[in-house]
Amino acid sequence: MSKIELPKSVMAAINFKGGTGKTTVALAIAEGICRLMQKRVVVIDCDFQCSASIALLGRRTLNDLIRRNATMDCLLLSKLAKRSGTRLRERVAAAQFCVSEAAGLMHILPGSPDMPRHERQIVASFLPKSDINAAYETAAAKMGDQFRSLLDEFDFVLIDCPPGLTLFSEAAIRAADGIVVPTLPNEISFAAIDHLRAEIARARPDTPFDDLLVGTVVSKVRQKNGSTSHRTHVESIERLLDRVAPQFQLLKPYLPYCRELEGATWRDNERSISFAMRYGQSSGMVERLVQEFASRCGALMARRQHASGAGRDTRREAHGR
Repeated sequence: MSKIELPKSVMAAINFKGGTGKTTVALAIAEGICRLMQKRVVVIDCDFQCSASIALLGRRTLNDLIRRNATMDCLLLSKLAKRSGTRLRERVAAAQFCVSEAAGLMHILPGSPDMPRHERQIVASFLPKSDINAAYETAAAKMGDQFRSLLDEFDFVLIDCPPGLTLFSEAAIRAADGIVVPTLPNEISFAAIDHLRAEIARARPDTPFDDLLVGTVVSKVRQKNGSTSHRTHVESIERLLDRVAPQFQLLKPYLPYCRELEGATWRDNERSISFAMRYGQSSGMVERLVQEFASRCGALMARRQHASGAGRDTRREAHGR
């Protein structure tokens, strides 16, 4: 297999429906990139449930950061509302409970349960100069710029988004070079992607949803290898996808419903274990998924670079006339 190059980029794991496995998929992809490509990765935890932060730092460490106002949302509030000079990089922490192959490579920018309150305070800081809608747009754009600034320090930035549309998820949409959409194999989860498509059209009118979409990850598929019930389940999923979402750009393999993946975010005070031990029977599937994800990220960034170069050439030609 030829070596897959993963370009420097910001990607967001996002689906407006909750419970679709966003954090599980984000952590699996991040740890897979560290293991297979030895890249320095930072996960930005934009979900006020803080699952990624708890998984990678443990509750005790995260609670200490929250007490000291040392989380990502506190820094953004201070930086944008109070014009602090502190860099976002200074709130990034090395992951304490990642797989052994990711030690020293994987990092987390932790969130806090106070994010809903802090986002209101951030928006309020822009209100004296604009109305509520303009203040929201300005705040999201500036937060997105802050997220992208981490590319100065890291090879890859992966944003774990909250369910629903929040200031933090909008900032992630604005910051992202591409998105990966974790979903469950049911129509309710797929329907939420239509809402996401509409919000991206509003927030990024210059970049269509299809140009941002790296792929859709279907997870929690009940699996009994080779069984008739498993094949029937997969076939029903694909019929549903063909009917409701033919442009979802599925990332395969599908991730199964299994103990290792269901417990991937439960690691507080756990000793360091290998990637193979962490993901167990699913480790090969996760590796293949990460390789396909990285390949598509590379293709997406190459297309964008080519389009940008063609645009510059067109402008130069027009100027020459």
